[in-house]
Amino acid sequence: MIGGSKAGSAAERPAGDPPAKDVSARDRPDGTRVSLRQVLWGLVLALALPAILVAAGGFYSIYRADQQATDRRLQETVRALSLSLDREIEKAVLALQVMALSPHIANGDFEAFYRQAENVSLAEPSWISLFEPGGRALVNTRIPYGSPLPDSNRLNVLRQVQETRKPHLSDLDVGPVSGRSRITLDVPVILDDKVAYILSLAMGPDAFQAIIRDQQIADGWNAAVLDRAGKIVARSRSPEQYVGQFASPYVREAIAAAPEGNLQSVTLDGIPVRTYFSQSQTYGWAFAISMPEAEIAQSVQRSLFWLTILAGVALSGILLAALLSRAIAKPIDRLVAAAHALGRRQEVTGSATTRVLEFDTIQKALSEAATDIRTHEQEREEALIRMAESEARLRLALNAGDLGSWEFTPSTGAFVTSAACRANFGRAPNEPFTYADLVGAIHPEDRQEQADAVAQAIANRTDLHVEYRAIWPDGSEHWIRVSGRARIAADGRLSMVGVSQDVTEQRLADERQALLLHELNHRVKNTLATVQSVASLTRRSAENGDPGAWAAFIDRLHGLSKTHDLLTNSQWQGALLEDVLKNELEPYQDPLRQRIRLRGPRINLQPNAVLALGLAVHELATNAIKYGSLSVPDGKVHVMWALTSGSNPPALLVEWVESGGPPVRKPERQGFGTKLIQRGLAQQLGGEIKLDFAPSGARCVVTFPITTLAPDLGDEGEPQKRYAS
Repeated sequence: MIGGSKAGSAAERPAGDPPAKDVSARDRPDGTRVSLRQVLWGLVLALALPAILVAAGGFYSIYRADQQATDRRLQETVRALSLSLDREIEKAVLALQVMALSPHIANGDFEAFYRQAENVSLAEPSWISLFEPGGRALVNTRIPYGSPLPDSNRLNVLRQVQETRKPHLSDLDVGPVSGRSRITLDVPVILDDKVAYILSLAMGPDAFQAIIRDQQIADGWNAAVLDRAGKIVARSRSPEQYVGQFASPYVREAIAAAPEGNLQSVTLDGIPVRTYFSQSQTYGWAFAISMPEAEIAQSVQRSLFWLTILAGVALSGILLAALLSRAIAKPIDRLVAAAHALGRRQEVTGSATTRVLEFDTIQKALSEAATDIRTHEQEREEALIRMAESEARLRLALNAGDLGSWEFTPSTGAFVTSAACRANFGRAPNEPFTYADLVGAIHPEDRQEQADAVAQAIANRTDLHVEYRAIWPDGSEHWIRVSGRARIAADGRLSMVGVSQDVTEQRLADERQALLLHELNHRVKNTLATVQSVASLTRRSAENGDPGAWAAFIDRLHGLSKTHDLLTNSQWQGALLEDVLKNELEPYQDPLRQRIRLRGPRINLQPNAVLALGLAVHELATNAIKYGSLSVPDGKVHVMWALTSGSNPPALLVEWVESGGPPVRKPERQGFGTKLIQRGLAQQLGGEIKLDFAPSGARCVVTFPITTLAPDLGDEGEPQKRYAS
């Protein structure tokens, strides 16, 4: 109600509002303006008929504005929820793409990948599978590793993912193994620029039901998530009854016709509604919200009631409509337009005057409100984006580093852990895990160290850094690295916040590195001892006047280098006897491969035997090139080897036979090569060498025991005649 005096106006003004400024004539642009109070007094004197008519238009405009605002608000809501649905799916896609980079897949260690996949934090119920493009199942986290797995019945989908190299999201169906409703997300695993495997995530509808629950849909309303076929994946009302059924034909036809919009329809449980929908452009799924028609009818009935009353009163004010309608209708229209613009989040200008003081004040207030709303919305959106980016970076950093987060409050004993932290101690994602459980899981020998480190960090307000062994429920032992920092909450309570990480692999890697360094040191010493022996013998030959001693020394070092290359290619796991012989004799072989013939069983030599026998073959080949069968075009060399069982212990016998060369004469003294062969084989392998200088060609028989030899397995897993000395 409007007062009739200045005192009344002051009394009605809220106590916290500043007093209205006196608007003088010089502050009134575009001529003198009439106050709303004066106009209303005129309307009262004229039986208030024009005001009633304007009010009728206002009620109708408000009704229309409310209806349009409701349409826009609900349409924007389903659009935002559709984007939220896309983000939820994209998070699952990103998680699978990160898992697709797992080194366990590239190494073919599917059991390790199974354990890694089990520790991934995903919405329940969900499970991860790994398929070959042909459909053979390799891993399924729903079934214990090693159990028989059925082949995939989705060969078309796997073929599509292989061909497109893009993720694929299925519609809602029933899994052949679990027998439960599921949605499957498939991501290619690319190795060496080809799709080697298909990584699949099967999710239950509950993962999408949580999106609807978070929206707190009003009672009587209905919200639903639909897949590409129009099947209901999640629903706010009676999901247990309708999930898996198709939406009404009207809704499916509307979604097929346009990516978003609204329509009049009837829900599956028979309620007339107005449905608003928005379809994802990325995955083809849709989000729909239905508002009961009864709520819309109530708004119409209220407007019709007041319009009926106003229509009756209007009959008595028709004569005055022409006189006063111009003074009030135009400002009201501007205010209505400004209100519509404000509802649409558009700019509201207040520069043009309405010639009515109160209307100008309202118009200015609407303009300022629109500006403030845009500013606040922009600030809110920026804040939400920063928060989302910060949360995403933190989550990505923790997941990338396999870090679990935790918080411990000593005063209350409260211990809050993330799923990754519980996984570091062998616990399930939803398994309770107290601080007492943590202490109980620590190896008894490491508990005191952990307790002292925590107590010192709390007492001195310093950072916590400690590593200890944890015993998992399955009895396995793991190394855990824990880092934390003390903080004071707003209520003054002290707590420790930090991260945990399973560093078992790093510990094992450090131990392996130390072992490899020790082995490398041992092998380098053996190699240096061999070089020292060669150098010593070469020096003696040079002192005896041999002019080719230095060249022979260089050749022997080159042969030793080639033997080292052979061992390096096998990572010092030994080498085949045939490869050792070819390594030295291949440069002298003829195109038809008849000049040098090698024959014998598959024999694998250990590194020390490779070095000793390599030097011996090098000396024999050098002698054959200078003086023996390889010095003439028709000369030949046959090398045969076998395992002898008659001697005790058994021995490896290697026979070198030359033929087709110049006549051989027995040397008058023992040469440098013979000394080197005998020293290498006799001292390093306990072997024996016999030389026969027959005129038809030199013959050398090398024998060394194989009491320490161990059998090896061939390519098919069957025992072969392959041994290591």
